[in-house]
Amino acid sequence: MVVDEDIDVFDLRDVLWAMCSRVDPVESVEIIRRAWSGPLDPAIPRDKKGFSSRMIIDACRPYEWFKDFPPAIEVSPEQKEAALKKWQKELFGR
Repeated sequence: MVVDEDIDVFDLRDVLWAMCSRVDPVESVEIIRRAWSGPLDPAIPRDKKGFSSRMIIDACRPYEWFKDFPPAIEVSPEQKEAALKKWQKELFGR
């Protein structure tokens, strides 16, 4: 998966957010067939070892309208803390 610089690749929520908000399946996904694979790949049947497919997902803002793409909404730590404090019981039952 390829993402823009505003996405923290070590934060699964950020990556999933990019995938859900910036990917058009028809335009953003490429499948590479018969890519080389090692013999330890558990997803390949024993009689077909050596090759498998790969998928590349482009979860970047569309280049054609990069400047017009809506900015990501950010919540300050103070806003997040206030919301969690207010809604903790409803959200988490505590």
